[in-house]
Amino acid sequence: MFGYVQIDKLELKVREYMTYKGYYCGLCMALKHNYGNLSRFTLNYDMTYLVIILTSLYEPVNNCSNCRCVAHPHNKQLMIDNEVSEYCAALNIMLAYNNLKDDWKDERSIKSLLAMMLFNRGYRKAKKKYPEKDEVIIRFIEELEELEKADCKDIDKVSNVFGHLMGQLMIYKQDHWKQYLNNIGLYLGKYIYILDAYDDIEKDKKNKSYNPFLLCEEENIEEYAKNLLNLNLSFLDSELDKLPLVKEKPILDNIIYSGIKNRMRIIFDKDDCNKCKRLEETN
Repeated sequence: MFGYVQIDKLELKVREYMTYKGYYCGLCMALKHNYGNLSRFTLNYDMTYLVIILTSLYEPVNNCSNCRCVAHPHNKQLMIDNEVSEYCAALNIMLAYNNLKDDWKDERSIKSLLAMMLFNRGYRKAKKKYPEKDEVIIRFIEELEELEKADCKDIDKVSNVFGHLMGQLMIYKQDHWKQYLNNIGLYLGKYIYILDAYDDIEKDKKNKSYNPFLLCEEENIEEYAKNLLNLNLSFLDSELDKLPLVKEKPILDNIIYSGIKNRMRIIFDKDDCNKCKRLEETN
């Protein structure tokens, strides 16, 4: 479900793009140092966004270095990490493990079971450090699973669950900003769930898997999905304006106002192409 919160590289200045990559690589290195090399396979763009927004808000001391890694063995890469990177690395491994656990429980996927075994040690370490976050992840995944099993037709209700999960993970400290961060996570999580569900319509239809868009009674699914997505993005924008974000603000603005919308546009353009192909085949 992750991977939709990305930058628009062409709209970033070179320095801004290198800084974004620095946070991404710093999160990757935090995964390696805390949870082993294999944990780096769980790395995603959405957690990088969380690193940047929490860093921008709380302004912890950044550790900057230039290092080679397996992905870039020839050229040294800028790596930026801080205490937030370690927090997001823990979330990364806990989300990945519980998602694999859910796949194993639902589909008896051998691949998921094997991956769980590989990540088990890292997961237990992360869980010990942030037990309350692990409880939140498990609770909301189970709630989501119950709604999906019941073939819930209300996409707003289902996406709310994933939104509340993201909202709780956004809360880094119990302070004045926690409610704002919770709201940002809520609308961002709803956006991710809705876009992912729309992106998977054809695949879920073929596999006879749950998808709220296949159950809803709206005549124009595409228009309905766009309206839901734009509504949540407008709420997200409003909540972001309430935070005193200065550091890395251009990167955050790029992700919200350009990167996310580009990703949404690509998915809807792909859907339009598929519709044209089906129409040609019919004729």
